Amino acid sequence: MPARNARSVLASPHTLATPGTPATPATPRSHTVDIDLLRVFDTVVRIGSFTTAAKALSRTQSAVSMQLRRLEEQLGVQLVARGTRQLAPTPEGLQLLPLARQMLGLNDQLFHDVDKAVDKAEVSGSIRIGSIEHYATRVLPVLIAEFCRQHPRIHVELHHGVSSVMHAELGARYDMVIGVGAVGSGEGLRLTKSRIVWASTAASATHLQRPLPLALNPEGAMLRDWATHALDRAGIPWRIAYTSTSVTGLEAAVRAGIAVGVFREATISKRLKILGAKEGMPSLPDSEVWLATVPLPGRKAVELLEAFLIHKLRK
Repeated sequence: MPARNARSVLASPHTLATPGTPATPATPRSHTVDIDLLRVFDTVVRIGSFTTAAKALSRTQSAVSMQLRRLEEQLGVQLVARGTRQLAPTPEGLQLLPLARQMLGLNDQLFHDVDKAVDKAEVSGSIRIGSIEHYATRVLPVLIAEFCRQHPRIHVELHHGVSSVMHAELGARYDMVIGVGAVGSGEGLRLTKSRIVWASTAASATHLQRPLPLALNPEGAMLRDWATHALDRAGIPWRIAYTSTSVTGLEAAVRAGIAVGVFREATISKRLKILGAKEGMPSLPDSEVWLATVPLPGRKAVELLEAFLIHKLRK
């Protein structure tokens, strides 16, 4: 039989032969192909048996045979050679098979994309996030904007504050908290790890003053406790020269030369100089930024945002 393309197979009437019956011409009844019939055809060809194909499709053998016959009648060609132990596609069936599988793939992709869009559209709710200042001002706004474009019915409210206070209010005031703590503190899922360092300006000799002037967070803040305890252990007298909940404010005080500050190395301004043992400063613990959420059932919006942020922030 001379080779023809799929269009010629579909457009030309051919003979449908059944063992024991005379061949009769058949013409297409419709120019719209039933996707379900194409799936039956593909399954029968892949498996090579009506019985096994029927089990794979959760149908009876007679139903599968009848649906394949319907497709053949609709297209006007015989697609599978019958009468042998192993079913095999006819030349016309082989010619049609790649196009049939392409149509099945497009059909499945269509429903996958629609289901995905519906899932996103249906998820709604409000999420309150508490975060340390660096993430709240420099990292999260862009990410939250991207997330809300993907999930327009989810509303996110972002606050920044002290890690320990926000963590204590997790589940009451906040649905999610991004905070900082000692490495291995177990307060949440670790996102990043960073050293805690002393800092001043390059030309400043503030670190030589006694008592040592400090720019720190308010009482109860982790970095303040770490800094004052380290100085007490080293026998270095200190005083508070500037207090602020804002990293920007603390950096301004240090740049002005009125105090030494304590910062996460990962976020420290390039305009500041890190001080270490050479300058007589005691070592400080390493820190980790963590993410904690409320493990409540049915909080699909929170689960979506948590997975999104973990993916983005761990990069």
